Amino acid sequence: MASYEKRGKKWRVVVSVMDKGVRRKVSKTFNTKREATEWSVQMESDKFQNKKIIASSMTFADYFQFWIKTYKKNDIRKSTLKAYSTTYGIICKLFTDITLDDLNYSLLQRRLDNYGESHKKSFINLLVSKIKASLKDALYDGYITSDFFSRLKPHGLAGDDKLNALSVQEFETLQAYLYAHQDEERDLALLIGLETGMRIGEILALNYSDVSKAFNNIHIDKSLAYNLNTITPPKNKNAYRDVKITDRLTNLILSNDSSGRIFSSRATRVRERLIKIIKILDITPITVHGLRHSHASYLLYKGVSINYVSKRLGHANTAITQKVYAHMLEEERISETEKTLSILSMSPKVPKTLNKRGV
Repeated sequence: MASYEKRGKKWRVVVSVMDKGVRRKVSKTFNTKREATEWSVQMESDKFQNKKIIASSMTFADYFQFWIKTYKKNDIRKSTLKAYSTTYGIICKLFTDITLDDLNYSLLQRRLDNYGESHKKSFINLLVSKIKASLKDALYDGYITSDFFSRLKPHGLAGDDKLNALSVQEFETLQAYLYAHQDEERDLALLIGLETGMRIGEILALNYSDVSKAFNNIHIDKSLAYNLNTITPPKNKNAYRDVKITDRLTNLILSNDSSGRIFSSRATRVRERLIKIIKILDITPITVHGLRHSHASYLLYKGVSINYVSKRLGHANTAITQKVYAHMLEEERISETEKTLSILSMSPKVPKTLNKRGV
């Protein structure tokens, strides 16, 4: 049975429950005894239905930390785990003392919207997706009783929706410059990124033995986690792949007949080098990851099939590729539509009416 205690002008109610053979107490404080009574009746009802009511008094931040350790820690890379830890810190800040029992749609949306006033929508989108994933498991396991989170929407500062990629002419300008100016290892890292679409972590983790001179091929089976500076498995199972490269690039990579790691630079240093070269060439400013987008965009523009581009990038399926490069594919569709209509249009020399014999 529940017990009640008046504390000043508030009422505190305590419900005793069994959790894994250990008796525990769940408590909550209300402004009126009526509210306290209603809550205790609900808790007793939940206890009778074998619901995990202990979680109702757990803060959202504590649950999120528990969720990371239970559902994520053993299934994600250390670098990704660090990103989840960053999200945990944000949740601690936004929902300091909010319990799972107190969570609702309006509270979640309101606080996320306030946070979004000073952060980009793309960042808020990632935050919302992690919150939804954690609460989905909370609902499945009985820690919350209703789906109040699926309607959450990411609102934040508008960013540049334009794809972070070079134009075809800029791609070829940068490509020519990098082949002509291999002054240091960072130039080679940038060239590999431009010509293979590899992620920067995949590039910096390369060994000379990963490059096959006989087959003009780069084997990808690891990545350098920039925030940990350690070698880790690739991003996912689809990131394990072989990427064909040109004779020219193969010979450039293997020109010094070395062994071990190819690169000693960190991602920040590669980025600094790219910024400097962009200024020299006066081309569109892009990030190092923009080299990957530039590679894919260039191939698609040149008519390479999306199926091949998807596999070359290490995407799980073409749907991901289509989503990222939707604007290019739409431009291609319009172009191909116009070309098709032009082909099918009747030549001026073809008679547009039939003769009396129907010919």
